[in-house]
Amino acid sequence: MTSAEVRVVTARAVFAAPGEQINGLEAMPEGLWLSDQRNNRTYLIDYNGAVLTSFPSPARNASGTSAGGGWVWVASNTRLATIFRHDPQTGHCTACVILPNPDQGGVHGIQWRPYEPGETPPGMTDAGPELHPTAPGGRLNAGPGANGTLWVTRPGALCIDHIDAETGDLLGQIPFPATRSHGMFWDEADGTLSVAETNQGHIYRLDPRTGAVRDEWRVAGPEVHAMTRSADGRIWIGDAATNTILLVEA
Repeated sequence: MTSAEVRVVTARAVFAAPGEQINGLEAMPEGLWLSDQRNNRTYLIDYNGAVLTSFPSPARNASGTSAGGGWVWVASNTRLATIFRHDPQTGHCTACVILPNPDQGGVHGIQWRPYEPGETPPGMTDAGPELHPTAPGGRLNAGPGANGTLWVTRPGALCIDHIDAETGDLLGQIPFPATRSHGMFWDEADGTLSVAETNQGHIYRLDPRTGAVRDEWRVAGPEVHAMTRSADGRIWIGDAATNTILLVEA
């Protein structure tokens, strides 16, 4: 697809993000979850921009943000590439998962998904004895399939990983056609994954089974880092360069 064929849309600034530099964004009924890559806090704001709650995360250069399975997930865009799981009520970090090939490419965007019909969680590996049986914090994880899945953009590796959210086991991988993949959202209507690339503001709608590009469009103006879509169909963008949250307009 040539650049002349790519349709161009604009985005309208709605409000400033809290914190210093927005880098992750997820729309939920209660508002927008977002993560800041400088202060490494994650915030819940309402759809008017008011902060409802916030918490610190162990994530550094906090990047992708998603919510699902009863948790808020925050990606650490550092080596080793790690995703942290948080209790949304308290902010407590309850687990972390290290990505496959953690030294190959960062983590810019994540999207939580349940296991789809026909998807099988990987098998449980044989468990060895606990080193400290009386320490609850030392217990093994709940096993594959316990917390759904995560789609993860890996810009340095030019791919998108699909992993088990509890164990980090790789379920699949699709290619990404540009060098700086970032935020994403899932389209329930057709089962596609729309992923932003930051350098040129292109949005690719992908077949999650093969990585085939079904559509491509571009957002003119902002530097597209975080991206999500709310239940009413509105597409929200986090511009890290200006720490602004915007809405896409046709």
